Amino acid sequence: MATQVEVWRDGTAPCAAAVAALRSGGLLVYPTETVYGIGVALSAGVAGIERVRSAKRSPAGRSYLLLVAGQEQAFALWTEVPEPARLLAERHWPGPLTLVGRARPELPASLLGSAQVGNGRIATVSVRVPGDARIRELLDQLGEPLLSTSANVHGAEPPVDFAQIDLEALQPDLAINAGRCEGGLPSTLLSLAGPKPELLRQGPVQPELQS
Repeated sequence: MATQVEVWRDGTAPCAAAVAALRSGGLLVYPTETVYGIGVALSAGVAGIERVRSAKRSPAGRSYLLLVAGQEQAFALWTEVPEPARLLAERHWPGPLTLVGRARPELPASLLGSAQVGNGRIATVSVRVPGDARIRELLDQLGEPLLSTSANVHGAEPPVDFAQIDLEALQPDLAINAGRCEGGLPSTLLSLAGPKPELLRQGPVQPELQS
């Protein structure tokens, strides 16, 4: 079955088709302010996560981040919210900063990462409020987090332009064509799961780690 393509022009975001696809458990390719992403709604559960993994040919154990509409939705996914997380969110969200925190136990294990804390490891989940207002509108209408990873087969470059996406390989149900993304760099990745903030990946944002 051929992928349906929807075009977003002039800053507009007709979200109805995308929301319907996600609510039915579908796989969506979409633009962000960094690179194109591919994902499913969180409610798609393990089956949806594994569909993303299969589409990307990702290795087993690869964790994924969640795009959220705002701080309240983001921090509801964590068991605790350190004060630096709130300060960083106020300064850099919406935007290309992904924060990693301690995951709530009901989240699917195949979504999660882990961090060494003391003598053991804890489950973590990564969250971000995207800078692209059109995607925030989609998230508002969807009413739940959206799994996000770059829309490329594992090992290939993350696409910054719709023309770079291999739809035949990824086989999404719906793909949003918004031309070229503004950024091109993956988001900064900062863990707040342990006793001290830890920069895991440098991206467009320079977080204030001593705040």
